[in-house]
Amino acid sequence: MVHRESGHEEPRYRYATIADGLRAAINRGDFRATGRLPTNEELVERFGASRSTVLKALDVLREERLIESRRGSGTFVAPGLPGGAAPAEAEGEAVASESVPAVMLGPSLDKAFKAPAVTLDVYSMTTEVLANRISDQAQRIQEDRATPAPSSITARLMLPDTRAKLWVPSNVDDPEDPRPLQRLQGILYRSVSQIRQALFDLQAKNFVPEVTVDVRVVSSIPDFKLYILNGNLALQGLYEITEHDVMWEKTGEVMTIKDAIGLGSASLLHPYRAAADSPPGADALPGPAAGRMGFVERAQKFFDSRWDHLATEADF
Repeated sequence: MVHRESGHEEPRYRYATIADGLRAAINRGDFRATGRLPTNEELVERFGASRSTVLKALDVLREERLIESRRGSGTFVAPGLPGGAAPAEAEGEAVASESVPAVMLGPSLDKAFKAPAVTLDVYSMTTEVLANRISDQAQRIQEDRATPAPSSITARLMLPDTRAKLWVPSNVDDPEDPRPLQRLQGILYRSVSQIRQALFDLQAKNFVPEVTVDVRVVSSIPDFKLYILNGNLALQGLYEITEHDVMWEKTGEVMTIKDAIGLGSASLLHPYRAAADSPPGADALPGPAAGRMGFVERAQKFFDSRWDHLATEADF
């Protein structure tokens, strides 16, 4: 079936829709027989998009290491990826495993922000990436008048408390140096301010009637970043502790700090979708169903328990 490109769809985001469709097809194992994707010309016809848009979508998948191009042969699913993760709902990925490719935050937010009511629960070290992607969504909502804007956006951000004695970030040469924590505080302030400005601007301009942004802090650093989108998709990425050089902006001095950095490709996240999880409340069921609560539900309970019992209101 040919899917013609809507004249109302914002071309800037069309490539993400195509990338999402191909990513889901890879997850489902649609290319199991040969491992080969359709030709560029076939993809142009299938999606009713321009060649440049298709190529940009393929670039996204190539950056995610889901596909590779072989000169003279075409584009193929990357080695080591199966053709068949267990299928979930047509619009999303199956529960993550080593057989399900990682995804990027941007395309996942593209889908989430098209829901009538958007909810974001975020547990992260800095929210720098999220801030930029939220700004992209705010711009899209204002420019794309053909797609209905959400009626509400509710964001809860849970971040490290720089007033606590965190063991990272820290100066490798002087663990008592306060500057690494002050630097983190500045990053947090800028990122949260960017998110608030982008979302509340939508409310002020009457694009989204109801916007709520709550920020709380916990006295520890996260071992992983967690995004729960609309209560049905959880994205997780691990952090690793590493050393790297940063500049102290006030003096220009360079110092080596221990820091928590996204493991591997920081832009890639492991997806878990509620459609592929066990039914809500499965832990309470008798017999074999007991103990099979899905990851998304567990992630939500994890977030809520810390938000309710450990986190305190941020002072920024």
